[in-house]
Amino acid sequence: MKRFYQTAGAAVAAMAMLTACTTTKLVTRWNDTEYKGPMLEKVLVVGVMKDDIKRRYYEDEFVKKITSGGRQAVTSYTLMPDLKAVNDKEALVEIVKKAGADSVLVTTLKAVKEQEREVPPRVDYVPTMGMGYGYYPYYMNSYQAVYSPGYTTVDTVVQLETRVYALPTEDLVWAGNTESFNASSAGSIISESANLIVTDMKASGLIK
Repeated sequence: MKRFYQTAGAAVAAMAMLTACTTTKLVTRWNDTEYKGPMLEKVLVVGVMKDDIKRRYYEDEFVKKITSGGRQAVTSYTLMPDLKAVNDKEALVEIVKKAGADSVLVTTLKAVKEQEREVPPRVDYVPTMGMGYGYYPYYMNSYQAVYSPGYTTVDTVVQLETRVYALPTEDLVWAGNTESFNASSAGSIISESANLIVTDMKASGLIK
């Protein structure tokens, strides 16, 4: 019985930690269910971002997630360091040919906004330091209530928009939007978004 409660407590604690670490959600997603082409085998990853460091980190992280499943992917910054220099379709087509890609994944920063949220009051039960004698008295006296008043907080929400196009038809085959709430860093947003998107693309049958 003691081992059961210890195991259950550890499982609950682990679930709470996972929930606390997850700040990004795939809020909308779509895939072309009528797509009859082959699975995407080599994806050109393009991060349309003003900050070059974030762009490189984003593309590197996406490539890492994609290639971890035995797939191929290419960062666009290795082929076009300056996005503004590639300002017409013909130039972009040449980049895609050079990459040898059969698909293009493009992510843009849609919005960064702040929104107020009311946090209601709550009552938490915390362990006491009393010894207790016997199971039942110890169980009944081991926790005390701690009241926390409600308050207003401001959440920072980062929205990213991602589109995947199959080549050479340039058909849109996957689209999705992610939202990250109060992320600890830009790195966490990118890593969590990449994981969610690659997982969904795999579930959609677009990549193996």
